[in-house]
Amino acid sequence: MSALFDKLAFYLQYPFVRYALIVGVLVSLCSSLLGVTLVLKRFSFIGDGLSHVAFGAMAIAAVAGLTNDMIIVLPVTIVSAVLLLRSGQDAKVKGDAAIAIISSASLAIGVITVSLTTGMNTEVSSYMFGSILSLSRSDTVLSILLSVTVLILFILFYPRIFAVTF
Repeated sequence: MSALFDKLAFYLQYPFVRYALIVGVLVSLCSSLLGVTLVLKRFSFIGDGLSHVAFGAMAIAAVAGLTNDMIIVLPVTIVSAVLLLRSGQDAKVKGDAAIAIISSASLAIGVITVSLTTGMNTEVSSYMFGSILSLSRSDTVLSILLSVTVLILFILFYPRIFAVTF
């Protein structure tokens, strides 16, 4: 048992491992709280769809030469989420179908943007999946702030969320 803790302590001496652990725990906590509600409201693919929206925004930010792509990626992703959740109630295309349309379009925009500007030698999967080595302290702080915001909003609006879901 001591060897296990020694090995864990060895890995935790690296900042990127600590950052990945903190962000992973916070994302899993928020996902577990919101997951049931989203699945029951037929928005089970919203995480996948928004990741493709973020990829499209990140590709545009990279082409624009922005060093801090969060200036574009975060607002575009939040606006897309709000639009998907709001317009999905009144539209003919609802829930996961609307998410699939937005996801495909965003992914196509991102791939086309990257391909036209940097050529086909760009590895698109590195944009989409990233690396735990790329997590910085500022990314971790942003994740903590956003996770705390999600948790507070979930607690405050839990009666409404429960009523709308069930």
